[in-house]
Amino acid sequence: MSIYPPDLELYVQQKIASGEFQSAEQFAAVAARLYRRLERRRDELKASIDAGLAELDAGDCAPLDIEAIKAELIAELDLNQA
Repeated sequence: MSIYPPDLELYVQQKIASGEFQSAEQFAAVAARLYRRLERRRDELKASIDAGLAELDAGDCAPLDIEAIKAELIAELDLNQA
């Protein structure tokens, strides 16, 4: 008996057949670890958003300098392409 719904069972079996995973249990363990990492990242992002909103509510923010942001992004892209 599979723990996966039919639409995922085929996917899991394909991953096992390809040699990427040795068993459905290994697949489930990796999936659980990835989900835990995703939850942690979500919690970090939520905390960051909450902190930013609190700063905004307190009036502790400056207007965005769009030109500076664009220049920073262009510089970053140039470094990544080098």
